[in-house]
Amino acid sequence: MLKNSMFFGHVLALFTMLIWASTFSSTKTLLHDFYATEILLFRFIIAYVALFLLHFRGVGFKGYKVEILFVLSGLSGVCFYFLLENVALYYTTASNAALLVTISPLFVAILSRIFSGKRLKRHFFIGFVVAFVGVALVVSRGELSFSVSPLGDIICLAAGIMWSFYTLLLERLFLHCKGENPLAITRKIFFYGILCILPFSIGVWNVYGIEDFWTRFGDSVNVLNLLFLGLIASALCYVTYNACIHLLGTIKASAYIYSIPLFGVIVATLTLGESITFATILGGIAVLLGLFLSQK
Repeated sequence: MLKNSMFFGHVLALFTMLIWASTFSSTKTLLHDFYATEILLFRFIIAYVALFLLHFRGVGFKGYKVEILFVLSGLSGVCFYFLLENVALYYTTASNAALLVTISPLFVAILSRIFSGKRLKRHFFIGFVVAFVGVALVVSRGELSFSVSPLGDIICLAAGIMWSFYTLLLERLFLHCKGENPLAITRKIFFYGILCILPFSIGVWNVYGIEDFWTRFGDSVNVLNLLFLGLIASALCYVTYNACIHLLGTIKASAYIYSIPLFGVIVATLTLGESITFATILGGIAVLLGLFLSQK
């Protein structure tokens, strides 16, 4: 039974990372007509409504300690992670961002050691090094010509740390919310995430105004991309990632983040006709090997 649960957890993790790797092209398309804060706000409002329709009953008040965990989860995993990642792209390259955000599993392991006293295995660190080299080969396609952009790179690292905190907070939430429906837990996280995103969106609207609001939503491509981000990448995949944390544990589940750049290249190849180089294949093998070692 335990082996079946672990296997299901690994399948869910791969599925989740594949979907998240596909979100970059959708977000890039929407950025032509929407501000980054608008995309985040509309994306998670759609996700919240979808989860509400699937499961009406919410998670009741379980004390201020648990409520703070929900607030911090929404702040770190919904609001700050995406805002920092989007802001970083103004100051650094997409390659740097893809590489630096994959350091998140290392942060998860270190924070788990600090806050939970979890013992870190040697295989994890070996896997991290191998996977990190593989990610570097994948995102650079073998050219390895990364430029240093201190501000943007630091913001990328901050985004990775935010996701690490979110992963650890989820583990705490599961302990306090045993028996609660995962849809309700995720929806409550989204609720606080939306509240945190809203001031940033209002600030952008105050500065730049809201132009052609309904015209932008009249574009079917925009609507389809927002629905994909809201229904699949958020409502569904946050639930599956939360399940991965529950089934695999924080360290093993977070290690799958290594695979996002690899899946991103595969998706771009299939949808945009981009070429795959030998370095990409070699990097992909290294990513999978590193992921395997991290799971031991």
